[in-house]
Amino acid sequence: MAKRVAIVGIGAMGLGILEVLRKYSAVEIVAIADKDPCALNRAAYLLPNGALITTKSVEVLEKKPDILIDATTAILDAALISIRAIEQGTHVVLMNSEVDQVLGRLLAQKAIENGVILTSDAGDQYGVLARLIDDVKLMGFEVVMAGNNKGFLDKYANPTSIIYEAAKRRLSTTQCAAYTDGTKLAIEMAIIANREHLGVLGKTMMGPKISCLSEVISTFDLDKARKMGGVVDYVLGAEPGGSVFVVGYSNDPEDIFYMDYYKMGKGPYYVFVRPYHLCHFETPVAIQRIVKYHEPIVVQRNRVLEVNSYAKTDLKKGTKLDGIGGCHLYGVLEEPSGLPIGLSGRAILTRDKKKDCPIEWTDVKFLENDPLLALWKEQEEQEAHAS
Repeated sequence: MAKRVAIVGIGAMGLGILEVLRKYSAVEIVAIADKDPCALNRAAYLLPNGALITTKSVEVLEKKPDILIDATTAILDAALISIRAIEQGTHVVLMNSEVDQVLGRLLAQKAIENGVILTSDAGDQYGVLARLIDDVKLMGFEVVMAGNNKGFLDKYANPTSIIYEAAKRRLSTTQCAAYTDGTKLAIEMAIIANREHLGVLGKTMMGPKISCLSEVISTFDLDKARKMGGVVDYVLGAEPGGSVFVVGYSNDPEDIFYMDYYKMGKGPYYVFVRPYHLCHFETPVAIQRIVKYHEPIVVQRNRVLEVNSYAKTDLKKGTKLDGIGGCHLYGVLEEPSGLPIGLSGRAILTRDKKKDCPIEWTDVKFLENDPLLALWKEQEEQEAHAS
């Protein structure tokens, strides 16, 4: 019997997911939701008769889906509907790295308590990277580095400066700014670090510019990375574009012989490359993992690294911060210390901050009884209890 699926968020990713899943006989699309009626109108022709189309995301749960896919960039709304779905006995797939990184550990625990699966999607960089990590481990190699290959980075990009690029890629300007300023990259690598318990070589990732991924071995201090138990990092502008990579290690003579024979190098470090990530095209992989194996693609269990907030420009006391992909902040992957960028869009500065300075918890205030902050504190209490 086909699994009933509901999709929240019919933007660039959600529409793509809908396009793919309508060809996938193992699922039936029973509902879609988006705040934008125009987005819903564009997607309506793809739906079977009887499917619910609504601007109120919570209404999709009335159709009793087996699986909810969140393809928004919302954090609070996505967390709330995910919790309701989980409590209803619905599996949740997140094509939403923002809520995934900020509250994924809380959502994962709630999923365990309710006997359902909470997982990242399979096709974004971190989903593909997690699958590659699993493959490298299964082959008996030690994971030394999990890496992303980014084409371009400008940490001062903002929704105005990237209007043309956003339109070309069918993205909102805030989405495109978050991709360009490195925040989305930091969020994705935080998810991997927290899944695998990996660190960073320095205060944050290095991100060197190289031409080919084979140069990774000579570019990074892999001996240091191995002594640390493995790290996350990224490179800029390498071929093949759109790829992710894992550096594995083995000093076993038999492994070294065969890896040389298979044209993977002399060792003991080897670069394993997945040369593409196809985002929405790979969503059926996440669904299949749930249905056939009752397993997630990616789920966070620890908080090893955090995406801390830094000022893109000089900011004045009283500024209502505009959060991920805005004009005020970019995110940096570090050990947890300052204000997580996933919470920043609900914070108000209580003092002036200079460009490139970190935003600390003591630099901001939140409105009384802020619901996102309440969920964050619930997650903190959960983790404190677990430790």
